[in-house]
Amino acid sequence: MPPRLPAHNRGMAGGVEREIKLSADGGYVLPDLNDLTAGVVEDSGPEPQESTYWDSDQLDLVRQGCGLRHRRRLDRPGDPGIWTLKTPGLMDGDRLVRGEQELRAEGSSPPAELLSLIPEAVDPSALHPVAVLRASRRVLTLGPLTSGEAGAGTVEVMDDTVEVRAPGDGAVVDRFRELEVEMQDGADDLADRVAARLREAGAGPPESTSKYRRALRALGHQV
Repeated sequence: MPPRLPAHNRGMAGGVEREIKLSADGGYVLPDLNDLTAGVVEDSGPEPQESTYWDSDQLDLVRQGCGLRHRRRLDRPGDPGIWTLKTPGLMDGDRLVRGEQELRAEGSSPPAELLSLIPEAVDPSALHPVAVLRASRRVLTLGPLTSGEAGAGTVEVMDDTVEVRAPGDGAVVDRFRELEVEMQDGADDLADRVAARLREAGAGPPESTSKYRRALRALGHQV
C-alpha cells in the first residue's frame, strides 16, 4: 500500500499496492476485528468521495491495463483532491498487486507528471472523463498482530458503497459494495486473518476486477 500524500505535499508519491478485494451485499455487517491486532482498531467513519476516471473514447488506458482517476472528498471543498495512476497488475494468490503513483492536484486536467508515465500507445490529448463514481467509504486501520512482532505493518479495511454515474448528466446506472484489505510493510499474515474474518461474516471470494472496469461494464462498455 503506497504512502498517503500529506496535504502540503504536491510532489508525486508511489509504490506497489497489495490488496485483497472482496464483494459484499448491501446488508453486510463488518465483523469485530479487535482481537486480530494488539492495538486499537481505528475507524474513520463515513468518508464521502467522488472519483472521476479519465480515458479515451476507445478506452485505450484500460485496454493497456492502466487506470487514471481524480478523487476528492465531498466533505472537504477546499481540498484539491488526488490524482492516481494505476499500472498493470497481477494476481499473487488472493492479492491484486499493482503499481500506483499519486499526485495531489485539482481535477480539471491530469498532471503532466502522471501523463508522462502512461503507455506510449495512449494519446494524452485524447483523455477525458468517462466514468464518475460516488462512494461512501469507511476505513478500519489495524496495527501489528502482536505488539512485539518484528517487521509487522498495518492493514486497512476499506468498505466502499459505490454509485456508478454516467458522465454528463450524472444518472446513476449501477450500485455495488466492495471491501478492500490493503497491506503494508509485511502485514500479509494479518491481512490473511482479516480477509478470513470478513469472509466468515459473509463477504464473497477474492476477485481482481477493479472498480473502474465494473463501472465501464455498467455503462455498457465491453472491457
